[in-house]
Amino acid sequence: MKPADFVKALLVAVLVMALDFGCDFGFVSAWAMINHHPLTMTDPKTIELSSLATRIFAPVLFVLFIWLFSRRRPDRNAFAFAAAAFGIYFLVDWALVAFQNIFTVAVIVTLGLKLGGAFVGALLSRLGRRA
Repeated sequence: MKPADFVKALLVAVLVMALDFGCDFGFVSAWAMINHHPLTMTDPKTIELSSLATRIFAPVLFVLFIWLFSRRRPDRNAFAFAAAAFGIYFLVDWALVAFQNIFTVAVIVTLGLKLGGAFVGALLSRLGRRA
């Protein structure tokens, strides 16, 4: 991968993170409105719903953006690009919480889903080139 590819991986990581935060906020807000139950940021239900939302939306966002950024670049290794984007995402995401509680089962499952989404995006970009 070229240095410009790492900059693009950074862009993908930040874009996925920002959109994931937006999706999580929307998901929690919609749940609160539908159920007529106001939630605070530290409410356990907010944390539970936010965790569920990120397990749903972040892998989908990774699939979409890795696929979009990799499908027309046959010279770039799509899997290396996906790994770089996920690695940057991981470092930024967990640096925000000072790497606290990152070795719990729930966090590892969530990270696995996000990494899986990134690699599915890379696979789709490769399959699309062969067609």
